Amino acid sequence: FLQWSQSVLLVIRGRGKIRYITREVQQPDVNVPAYENWELNNSIVMAWLINSMELHISRTYSFLRTSKAIWNTVNKNYSDLENASQVFEIKNKLKDLRQGSMDITEYYNEL
Repeated sequence: FLQWSQSVLLVIRGRGKIRYITREVQQPDVNVPAYENWELNNSIVMAWLINSMELHISRTYSFLRTSKAIWNTVNKNYSDLENASQVFEIKNKLKDLRQGSMDITEYYNEL
């Protein structure tokens, strides 16, 4: 999840649409002329998010109505799981790590 989220953030930020998932761009009222532009850009970001996921994962999120809702829900569902699995993996690696023939710089980088 962490790698996916960082990659997606890079793309969205690079395309100037990061405010659609940080909610700095609020959804205007449907009757306001700005709504059409918001809907267009929100749909673009939604498509980037959905298309960057594996199909069996994206099905769960494709019916949400805003890019912000997709982003928040994915984060809620995966970030804690990812953190727990990363902690477990790091603890296992540290348990087995030995300096051996590595110089101090290599060993430090492994840590």
